[in-house]
Formats: sequence, structure tokens, C-alpha cells
Amino acid sequence: MKPTQLILLTGLLCVALFAGPPMNQTQDQNAEVALQAAIKTETIDGDLRGAIEQYQRIIALPGTGRATVATALLRMGQCHEKLGSAEATKAYERVVREFSDQKEIVATAQARLAALGRGPGSAPDVTVRRIWIGPWYGGMGAPSRDGAYLSFRTESEDLGIRDLATGQIRQLTKHQSVIQSAYSSVPSPDGEQVAYCWYRDDYREELRVVGLDGAEPRVLYSNAKVEEASPTDWSPDGKSILAVLSRRDGTSQIALVSIKDASVRILKNFDKRKPGRPRFSPDGRYIAYALQQVSESGEYDIFVLALDGGREIPLVQHPAQDIYPDWTPDGKRILFLSNRTGTMGAWWIQVAEGNPQGTPELVKPDLGLDIDAMGFTRNGSYYYSVRMEMNDVYIAELDLATGKLISSPRTATQRFVGSNSKPDWSPDGRQLLFLSKRGAGYWGARALCIRSTESGEVRELVSKLERVPYARWSLDANSLLVMAMDPSGMIGQFLIDVQTGDFVAVPRPAGSYGMLPVTSRDGKAMFYQAAFKEPKRSCLMVRDLETGEDKELYCIADPAYFPGFAALSPDGLQLAIVEVADMESPMVLKVIPAAGGESRDLLRGVQLPFPAQTAWTPDGSSLLFARQSSPHNSKTELWLISVQSGEQRKLDLAADGMRYICLHPDGRHIAFTEVKNKDEVWVMENFLPPLKDVK
Repeated sequence: MKPTQLILLTGLLCVALFAGPPMNQTQDQNAEVALQAAIKTETIDGDLRGAIEQYQRIIALPGTGRATVATALLRMGQCHEKLGSAEATKAYERVVREFSDQKEIVATAQARLAALGRGPGSAPDVTVRRIWIGPWYGGMGAPSRDGAYLSFRTESEDLGIRDLATGQIRQLTKHQSVIQSAYSSVPSPDGEQVAYCWYRDDYREELRVVGLDGAEPRVLYSNAKVEEASPTDWSPDGKSILAVLSRRDGTSQIALVSIKDASVRILKNFDKRKPGRPRFSPDGRYIAYALQQVSESGEYDIFVLALDGGREIPLVQHPAQDIYPDWTPDGKRILFLSNRTGTMGAWWIQVAEGNPQGTPELVKPDLGLDIDAMGFTRNGSYYYSVRMEMNDVYIAELDLATGKLISSPRTATQRFVGSNSKPDWSPDGRQLLFLSKRGAGYWGARALCIRSTESGEVRELVSKLERVPYARWSLDANSLLVMAMDPSGMIGQFLIDVQTGDFVAVPRPAGSYGMLPVTSRDGKAMFYQAAFKEPKRSCLMVRDLETGEDKELYCIADPAYFPGFAALSPDGLQLAIVEVADMESPMVLKVIPAAGGESRDLLRGVQLPFPAQTAWTPDGSSLLFARQSSPHNSKTELWLISVQSGEQRKLDLAADGMRYICLHPDGRHIAFTEVKNKDEVWVMENFLPPLKDVK
């Protein structure tokens, strides 16, 4: 090479090195920015058609990376699907056809195709049918092995069974205290007995067994050092019960409890992680269970424990949520639930000698968001329950003087329909807080949403505290008081800064429970509800925040309880609270002096929805409350009662399941949650090989 050529080549290389990234890299970066903008249009703005146009431009942009194009195609298909357009199928099929190297995206596209009847997961021989609709039935039970009945928790929170042929319901237990209740039941192999967890008056659980013959329940396991004793399965011979024991020190165990003599055999100990619903293999040699990936994780993997030596075998390990393993009746596969495609579906994996064979396969996608597995019958029918939550926040305008409706209820947001609840106006009335559910279960992830009263714009508060079942404004409107589970898994009360999302823990008084406390108007005291064991009682308490001293304002003896929140009057001098004497008695609305003193019955003998909550009018003269004609009637009406005279007036506002009423400081705008929840039990059939040899 001539010297002049070498100099020229060196110069060109230098220009290339210092000129910036290659053109295609820059183009892909631009496409990624455009992708994030399109996702915002889809998810934040809720403009599906506008998002589709943006995704189309990204796909057509030269030099865009394959992962970006595949993602844009997938999201475009999801937008089309929400709009009911057949174009969704074309987008998903293109992802599967052209982007096999993008495995996670392809898996999601295949799941959507299956849900639309275009994929392997929708094989025509698989049938899914709903067999029951009603409250409370969730994952609190299981089918008998012969498919004759389902065990479940009744509306009164006792143990019951439902005949699957006739629909007849039979109650097997009857609790004597509001604290007591039945959980996690599982029938014996012969169907003659049901094991269940019983929540006691002293706030711990014990393992019990009851026969279908009408005999009294038998306590099989009770230990003061164990908070929970949950049965999950029976041994195939029916001689022992498999259970998870959760100890007070935070550790847990998988144990076998003998039916004959109640002796306990510990199969495996766990540290701060708790195993999820262990199940026996049909031959009794192995146990499958789910376990948190790490102690602070909400995601689970699945393991198999060999009983001939305690060898633990990883079965399913994936970044997604993999839960509820169940052996198929022939013992050749383990069925489990997973959200690895974005929605919860049924998957299975082949197993031999406790070891995985191959990779998991999708059986049925889109079983539901909030789902509980119930288990197999001998003929291969698989039962599960789906919690169908349809909660929305509404805002209406009322003239309290005349009771007339000025403007009809309208939703606080059009996004995440059916997932929004528990509104609370800020003290200055400029913002409305509400929770938007994004994950399954009581501790499922929730977004903290703040709506501007002036513009109607809704923003989501970004915080590491995502598992928040209750929230309300603080006095200064700069922070939120929440009950939450922090990232380490600890449950407590926290203050969240509404600008930064940062949080600090707030000391929780001993004995206090679920309901959030109320701060006095001067910020010097806190009112809260607490339960005590000796003697058993529930109390409305006040804590002096300067001295830390606690004082009982009003107490009721067990089985009486408070079914809702305490509400502090605008002048800070009175508290309104609802009391129930026992499970059979009507509710009583009481007014109690905030400084202590005699309580006064304001309203007695009416049916209030649970949780029973009231809202003061700004002048403190009256209370608003929702009223229903009976416990089983979802229709609710808004009423007003004078605090002085007790005179009641029906207002011109009614809704299905009106809950969590809050009144704007202007005394005209009311926000509330409309609740339309139900539990559905489903069965999946005809997806297993013939089981003639299975007994």
C-alpha cells in the first residue's frame, strides 16, 4: 500500500470512529424512543387507534431493530384485540412467523392466538365451563376425588360443601365468634372427611378435621408457636394430612400430620420463604410445591421434594409467576398456573421420577387475573376459581338541602375499567386519590392514582410501595397514609410523599388492625381501632402523638365488632363508627366524643354494606351513609341522617354496591366506589389422555 493511500485510509477510520454510532444503531434508538411514546399513547392516554398508527410507523421505519419491531407488532395486535378488530390475528401471526429469535414475545403472541382460537392452546377437545357463581367460594376449598362435591368457605365464613349434581349446600361447622372462620379445606381421598384450617379467637390457626357424618370437628394440630396450620392435601392412603405450618418466628415447614394419633413429621424447613400449596404425587413418593424465588420476591418457582431422602428438585424456574402445582391423576405431568405470557394460564410439564422432562407447554391461556387453583378429580377434571372484581370510582354532584341529583355519576377515569376503588378527597378538595388494582389477590399490586379536580387529569404516583390495600390523604395534602407491604414483605403503615413517591414507616400501635387511623385536626392525636385478647374486645383508641400515651375511648366485648372505619367530624369533636353485636344482630351507627365520654346511638336496625363507612357533611350537622334492603341485595341507596335529631332522608342517588363514600369539602361533590364482585368456579375437562387405569 502506498504511503498516501495509508494516510487516507487512516483518516477515514478516524472519521468513522469519531463521527458517532452507526446509522442503523441511531435509527433503532430513535425507534425505541418512538416505541415508548406509542406505549404512553396506548396505556396512559388510552388512545388505542392513535397508538396503532404510531406502532405502524415504527414497524415501517428503516433500520429498526428486530426486538423493537416485534414488540411494536405485539402491542399493535393487543390494541386491535381491545378494539375487537380481526387485524389482531394478523399482527400476532406475523410475530410468530417472522421473529422466532424473540422467544418471549413469540410466546405471548402464541398465547393470544390460542385465546382467539388460532393456536395450539385452543385445541377443540379442551372444554372449560363455569359451574357456579357466588361470593366467598374462591380458593378456599377443593373438589372431592370422585367429583361429587366441592368444599368451600360459606358466606358466614364457616366450612361447607356443595353437591355438584344438585347444587345443594350443606354447612359442616358453625363458629361462635366473629373472629372464628374456616379456610383452606381439602376432602379426604374417600370423600368422607374434610381437613381445614380454623382461625381461632386468639388470632392463630389450627388444623381440624370434620366428617360428613355430622360428628363434631376434631382438632388435629394446634401449637402456640404456629400462627397458621393450613392443610393442602391428603396422603394417597388417607392416613396423613399434608400441611404448611407458618411459625411466629417467620419460618415455615411442610409437615405430615397423622390422622390416627396426630403425630407430626416435618418433611422440610424453610427460612423466611413460605412454600405454596404442596401436593402429593399419586404414588405418594413426591411432593410438588411453589416457593418464592428470593425472600423479597412476589414471584414463585416450582420444586419437587423426594420423600425417600428429602432431595429437592427444581422443576420450573422462570422469571414469571409460577404457582399452584398439581399432579395429573396419572402422575406423568404437573399442571401449574403461570403469567409468563402476560396473563394467567394453565401450563404443564412432563415428569419422570420427580425430574422435569422437556419444557413447559401451554394448556389453556387466559384463565383469569385473580385465580385460585382447586385441584383435580380422579377423572382428570381440573377445578379452579376466578375472583371477578369490577370496581369503579364514580363522582356525582348533589344538592344536600333538597336531596336532588345535580349531575349523574361519572367515572373518575376511563382507564383500567373495573380496577379502581377507595376514593379520598384531599383536604383542600383539589385532588382525588384512588387505588387502581394491577395484580391479583388482596396484596396484588395497586397504582396510587391522583385526579385533578380542576382538569380531570389523572397521574400515577410512582412508589416502591405497590402492594397497598388502603390509602388516605394526610392533613397537609403533601403525603398519603397507607397500609402496605414494603419491598421486604413487611406489612405496616407508611407515609408516601405525593411528589417523590418516597416513603417512611409510621409506628403501628399494638393491637391495631386493618383499618387506617384518623389524625386529629390539630395533628396532635391519632384515632385507631384495635383488638385485645385479655379480655377479648375491640376498642376505638386515641394516641397522644406527643407523649405516645394510648387511651380507650370506646370498647365492645367479643363477639361484637366494628365492621368499618371510624370517621372524624370536621370540628374534630366527634367520631362516627358502626358496631355489630354479633353475627346475627343488626348494625348500629354510634357517635362518640373524641375526648372520651358516653356514646350515643344514632341509627339502629338498618342494613349497611360492608365495610360500613359514613361521611360527615362539611358543617358537621349530618352523616351520609349507603343503605341496602338486605345483606344479599347489591342495590344501595344514599341516605342522610341528622346528628342531632336522628332524622333520616333518602337522597336521589342509588348504585350497585356503593362503598367508600367520601364528600368533597364543597359539600356537593361525592365520590364512591361501585362494587360488582363475584367468585366463579370453573372446570377444565377433556385435555388429558384416557385414565382407565387410574384409581
